[in-house]
Amino acid sequence: MVRNAIIWILIALSAYQYFKAGSNLGNEYPRKPIRVVVPFQPGGGSDTFVRIVQKTINDNKLMPQPLVVVNKPGGGTSIGSGYVKNARPDGYTVLCLHEALMVAKSAGQSPNGPDDFEPAAATGEFGIVLLVSEDSSYQSLEKLMHAAKEQPGTIKFGTNLNTPAHFAAIMLEKTVPGAAFRFVATGGGAHRLAGVMGGHLDVIILSVGEYLRFHQHGLKAIAYLGRERLEAIPDIPTGEELGFPVYGGNLHYWWFPKGTDAAMVNYFAEILGMVMQTDYLVERTRELQILPRIILGQELADRIQDRMKAYGRIEPDNRLELPDFERWTLIFVLVLSAALLIKYGFYRKPVLQKFEGEGLRYDLAFGTLAMTVAYVLLMGMNLLSFVWATITYIVIVGLFLRQFKIRKCRSVVEAALLMSFGLHFVFTQLFSIDLP
Repeated sequence: MVRNAIIWILIALSAYQYFKAGSNLGNEYPRKPIRVVVPFQPGGGSDTFVRIVQKTINDNKLMPQPLVVVNKPGGGTSIGSGYVKNARPDGYTVLCLHEALMVAKSAGQSPNGPDDFEPAAATGEFGIVLLVSEDSSYQSLEKLMHAAKEQPGTIKFGTNLNTPAHFAAIMLEKTVPGAAFRFVATGGGAHRLAGVMGGHLDVIILSVGEYLRFHQHGLKAIAYLGRERLEAIPDIPTGEELGFPVYGGNLHYWWFPKGTDAAMVNYFAEILGMVMQTDYLVERTRELQILPRIILGQELADRIQDRMKAYGRIEPDNRLELPDFERWTLIFVLVLSAALLIKYGFYRKPVLQKFEGEGLRYDLAFGTLAMTVAYVLLMGMNLLSFVWATITYIVIVGLFLRQFKIRKCRSVVEAALLMSFGLHFVFTQLFSIDLP
């Protein structure tokens, strides 16, 4: 009796914490650190920018809780964006990712796009420059585009495929009917620099900051792909000035999981607005040649819509249509499990004997395995949250192993409720782990 009372008290307390955490809005936010996910390795341009924002917030105590940076590289940014997409929309997980999110979605390289998130703001833009070597025969944008038209597919253009820089190059092609570059997949700025200086590439795109660091190595800038000339490189004309109206750059967007409370999103947007006005951020962005822009509200929504339309009109040669791996994996597991159960039978006499005549139950083994895989995939596909998936899983597996004897299900229900709500409390409150 005492044991049962203790169990139900623990269940009640854990459940109270779970539902209370999901309803904490408004003035109580944030009650714990906000984690910003950067889908790149530490040390890159985006990571550097986010850490400048982090230092500004934490040093100036702009929030009652700190901002914590989490790097989740890989998958062409889809690992990091997928992590935030599937995170609980409680306002404590945010993604910082530039227009690669839109490009990857438009190119079919990632299942995650703007519609899967709640945008808070866009801040800090990296301008980009079109570059050749100093001894190149293409000493102007006009000569480059003329050659791209007269000899299509021969000019080696170094870029990471299906990125904003790649799409800017494709848009440049479209300004001259018949022009075509030969796109070569490259690594980061240092790899592109080595390629053009070694004669392996004819033209590359770098950020303004990278150009200022590398230009002494024999690079020549033939166009800045912005809407107006940049103060740091005043002698470099824009593409539009030269008759090629192409605009490119990387503006950093801050994305919350879909369904995050609007009050939380707006609160964080206001914090970013304060960050962009601090002397420290203005000074650091000037050093790195990052434009300290900030876009909010309807202007932000309009920009995202316009950029998606622009990228949607571009057809890269290697556009991919990604299969739904999670759904096909689930179907494969269920079909395989059904085949095994049919082969061995649900109540077939055991083939092997062990432990005093007790036989191996293939039906229970494969059935439990199938339900376990389904449990993990349902959470991975964001169809059920951790708590409800765990309750369902433990109840069904418990009844299955007890051969659906309902009179013995009380302990199964207790275990399901205690493990689901209890583990959720341990993972989220004690270890700060995000669960589906």
